[in-house]
Amino acid sequence: MLFFLFKRILSAIPTLLIAYTLVFFIAHATPGSPWDSGGNRPMEPSVKAVLDAKYNLDKPLYVQYTSYLWNALKGDFGPSYRDRTQSVTDIVARFLPVSLKLGAAAMLLAILLGLPLGALAALTRHPIVDGIIRMISTLGISMPTYVVTSILIVSLGVGLGLVPTFGWKGLFTTSSLVPVFSLALAPLAAVIRCFRTSMLEVMNLDFVRTARAKGLKPMAIIIHHMGRNALIPAITVAGSYTAYVLVGSFFVESIAGIPGFGRYFVLAIAARDYPVIIGTTLIYAALVVLINLLVDLSYFLLDPRARLDQGR
Repeated sequence: MLFFLFKRILSAIPTLLIAYTLVFFIAHATPGSPWDSGGNRPMEPSVKAVLDAKYNLDKPLYVQYTSYLWNALKGDFGPSYRDRTQSVTDIVARFLPVSLKLGAAAMLLAILLGLPLGALAALTRHPIVDGIIRMISTLGISMPTYVVTSILIVSLGVGLGLVPTFGWKGLFTTSSLVPVFSLALAPLAAVIRCFRTSMLEVMNLDFVRTARAKGLKPMAIIIHHMGRNALIPAITVAGSYTAYVLVGSFFVESIAGIPGFGRYFVLAIAARDYPVIIGTTLIYAALVVLINLLVDLSYFLLDPRARLDQGR
């Protein structure tokens, strides 16, 4: 297992390097400069030249590329051009925890609801129950998060006055209901569909029939035999959606006015804040790599065949 971990960590290095290279050159290929926005009057060329020299933007692109990469390896992602009183590290420390809490709550809700509903749809085979659950999953997959967020704000916030229409007061307040549910709906639908299909596939396999023939209790068969084997595809889907929720919360944070990492990332793109754009992308890429690694490690716990393959 340690060798497997070492290989996966080693393989993450070129992935992160490619992500850094792509975002660096795409950010610098964007027309304009960081000093073109944020003011009512155009900046004097002499002032722009001083700022370019201060932040090394007058250097050749390959020098900027290697310089930023070297500093990033030491944990220094540079200063923010948009807010020059803060470094990218300060911004990450301030905004990332909000996005992580939001994403973690959304995924927890999706998994806690998705697995029982998927199992219920597979086991009952009642047309009404199955139809309702399939309708929920279809709606969750087909509706974009920004549409769900807007509908919930208008209906629950403007119409009924149950939740705030804008702002963030913490995870355990009514201000988190709309963004958490909006982010949870798509992964909830995916987990329901995936777990339902997996349960239907394993419920008639030989080891399940053997367990029934041994006289095991139905609940024990469902949890220990069917559920455990059906969980592996669902974990893969949940892992993919965890990365999606963490990385794709830009729209929800912007619409709901949440001071998260995604919202700041959108503002950084509009301001051509290169260090924030590059640093944010690198951190998101590292999070995705970490989540994929955790998903792979979960196979060792759930599937004996994975342990056997790695032991050969």
